[in-house]
Amino acid sequence: MNFHVDDASGVPVYLQLKEQVLHAISRAQLKPGDQLPTVREVAVDLLINPNTVNRAYAELEREGLLRSRRGRGTFVSEAGKHADVSTQETRLADIARRTLGEARSYGFTPRDVLRAVAQVAREDRRGARK
Repeated sequence: MNFHVDDASGVPVYLQLKEQVLHAISRAQLKPGDQLPTVREVAVDLLINPNTVNRAYAELEREGLLRSRRGRGTFVSEAGKHADVSTQETRLADIARRTLGEARSYGFTPRDVLRAVAQVAREDRRGARK
């Protein structure tokens, strides 16, 4: 798995990493038993603090989607295959946080974001009818 971070995003890096793991699990790109890159590997690749990677992994472990084995690594748990509705809801919440964070960095309010999403959704529906 190759992680990436968007430094311009208003979303904390650990949440970006967490969302990427959730996305990979929900799309079955990561399956139960698959090993994730080590905390150190990710930190070195992305030039970030290892504690940031550890936080993302730890939250996913608390949610039951990952399991760590001391000295062996971090793996997708069996619960990962059942990570459907709650994973999707968590993923959508993370996307919303990232969107709001980025919008705020440009001076937009949550209300501005809601209006823009509603407008794009209307345009998308019209385009789908054609």
